[in-house]
Amino acid sequence: MPFPIQFRGHSHILGIYSSPQRKIEEGLEYLRIGFEENNEAIVMITDELTKDEVRSEIINKWKISKNELEDLERKSIINIKSGEEIYFPSTIIDHEKTIKQFSDIAYASIKKGKKRLRVFADTKIFFEREHEDHLIEYEKSPPHLFDFPLTGLCAYDLDDFVKLDHTSRKILFDHHNLYLTNNAFRSIFDISDNTSAILSEHICMFYEDNRLQNSSSLSIPIITDSILRYIDEGLLQNQLCVYLSIYNMKKEYEKNIISQISNKDSSIYNNFMLVPDTDRYYINAVCENLTPFEDLKKLIFAKAILGNKKNIRIVCDIPDFLFKNKHFDQSVALEEWWNETLEDLNKRHGLNVSLLCLYHSNNSQKRPYQFHRHRINDNHTIICDVNGIIQSKYSDNDSLIEKREKNDVTKMKGKKGDVVE
Repeated sequence: MPFPIQFRGHSHILGIYSSPQRKIEEGLEYLRIGFEENNEAIVMITDELTKDEVRSEIINKWKISKNELEDLERKSIINIKSGEEIYFPSTIIDHEKTIKQFSDIAYASIKKGKKRLRVFADTKIFFEREHEDHLIEYEKSPPHLFDFPLTGLCAYDLDDFVKLDHTSRKILFDHHNLYLTNNAFRSIFDISDNTSAILSEHICMFYEDNRLQNSSSLSIPIITDSILRYIDEGLLQNQLCVYLSIYNMKKEYEKNIISQISNKDSSIYNNFMLVPDTDRYYINAVCENLTPFEDLKKLIFAKAILGNKKNIRIVCDIPDFLFKNKHFDQSVALEEWWNETLEDLNKRHGLNVSLLCLYHSNNSQKRPYQFHRHRINDNHTIICDVNGIIQSKYSDNDSLIEKREKNDVTKMKGKKGDVVE
């Protein structure tokens, strides 16, 4: 798979993989590019293969002989480590000692002419030993702790990643500045082999479709294919799907969305919940009164229990209308309420609830919207475009540097958090 050729400063990359084989193959390719093309020292940390198996892969696929590899290992330019060596050298987990190991390797290689240390870190050992809390603490390490040039790819198995709670996933997305799209999480819909992956997520989808179905004071937008797909997939999996849109106040909109849903068997009437009188929700949110939303939460929970539904999908665009009309604090407050609600329903009541919030991207392209968009992004675990492709939380407007890099570097955007294929 292609990786970016150049990184600036510290790059902290998040990769989530659907299989151990794919994880190792892409990890070795990531390290090969650093070693062969970027004059970097490398560290491979994994327990999926033995050290000798890793060496065999390198000899077979890289431009290195067995003798050359032995020499490079002696010089600390190629380093092959197990997870236990790096993270669990004793019974006590020592964060600072782990960082010092990387520091020693980096400085030893820099003295030999290498410009940076590139690390592939397989995180599976933390899950095997039930030390996810320590892993999250490692991931939160601020860049200044690494006083040497470092590019690191933190590799997660999809089966492990989906076990993490909302807060932990948010920390991971917030503390990585590049995401790999050529992995299991490149799209919110690219989960055919693990349908639970999209559950328990708070998703922000930015759409750009300006087409309208009429010219009334509250014009009705075309319902995007992604919204329909999100609902259709939920209905197909016998999940409860809740649709809370400001446009629901218009009867023709209700008919329109039901007519476009593919799954039209009898289950749609049991599993599809279209919330009426949505102008009441908006007006109360403007007045900082979220009581109607609390009542809706109880209604959704009751319907889930009555229908024996554990998995729930919700679509909501009320925060977008608050944002559009410059009720920024109210929009953020509602998103924070949704976060608390998802935590409550998912953790306390044992449900799997995902929420898809719709925002029109045109509403965040100028001041003061730009600043407040980051506040909105920070309250979501996933940011995606209208096609469901995961985006960075920080890539709202392209800078001149980014525009130049888009032309110079294939499939790479250089700003913090931008997507790499």
